[in-house]
Amino acid sequence: MLNVYLDNTSINIIIPISHDKTLTIFEWYFEAPGTGEGWESMQQIIAFSDEIQQEDIEICEWVQKGLRSKAYDRGRFSVLRENGVHHFQSLVHEFLTRN
Repeated sequence: MLNVYLDNTSINIIIPISHDKTLTIFEWYFEAPGTGEGWESMQQIIAFSDEIQQEDIEICEWVQKGLRSKAYDRGRFSVLRENGVHHFQSLVHEFLTRN
């Protein structure tokens, strides 16, 4: 993933480890992190991102737990927010089920 902001750019590299584990590597790029206020601003941005990531980890762990539940069959895609994911998975399914 490529994240472009006003004062920085970051790259998230997602590496599958197994069917239920991934490794995520965050790379940050600042034009001029410098020292003083620039350094402090950079540290605050990274700390805020880390806080959000920790919240996301907890949410993802709960989702994974729910997916392993005997009651779970399958979910639906959000028409407004997941149309790209749905399209991609449809293409993968089409490719894998060709004769």
